[in-house]
Amino acid sequence: MRKSCFVVSVLALALCPAASRADIVQNGSFEFFGGSGNSNIGMGIAPWVIGGGGIDICEPSAPNYWQAADGLVSLSLNWSSPGSVSQTLTTTAGQAYEVRFWMAAEIYGGPALRTMDVAWNGSVVGSPSFLYTGQGPNNMGWTEFAYVIQGTGLDTLSFVSTTSANYGPALDNVSVNPVPEPAALAMFSLLGVSLLRRRRNGA
Repeated sequence: MRKSCFVVSVLALALCPAASRADIVQNGSFEFFGGSGNSNIGMGIAPWVIGGGGIDICEPSAPNYWQAADGLVSLSLNWSSPGSVSQTLTTTAGQAYEVRFWMAAEIYGGPALRTMDVAWNGSVVGSPSFLYTGQGPNNMGWTEFAYVIQGTGLDTLSFVSTTSANYGPALDNVSVNPVPEPAALAMFSLLGVSLLRRRRNGA
């Protein structure tokens, strides 16, 4: 019976190669920064490319630190004016991907409504917003957003602030994962039911 369970596991892995590829974004939680860059601390966040008016890198030693959605570091997409970050990703042409990220607001001031555009190869796929109502450093109200896009082989993901002045939308925990094929998902369900029946029958 152990042999049967092993075969099911092998089949499941073979039917869903996307599951083994995992997240294709590098430094998605912005924990690694350094060198030179257009930011409040004069550093970059490779391999992300910083554009526009630059960004704030909010890390634990910052005077006005706030709690990140993941890890210790997050960004505001506004430094002196609206900024952006982008990363070029190697994808599989025709494969669907899910872009996920967490959004909040740079605290201590600024307009109530914070907005940004999420772009894939320069085309806007979503324009999420976050309402700043006085959230504090330990209660940021981080909100998760997700969009499904399609790979072409080499693609650029961008987050562009559309909030004026120098208090921007906050960004953290960016990921891009392949979406499993429907056939693979259906087979997963069948294998799950089969395995459950075996367990109920004492297998």
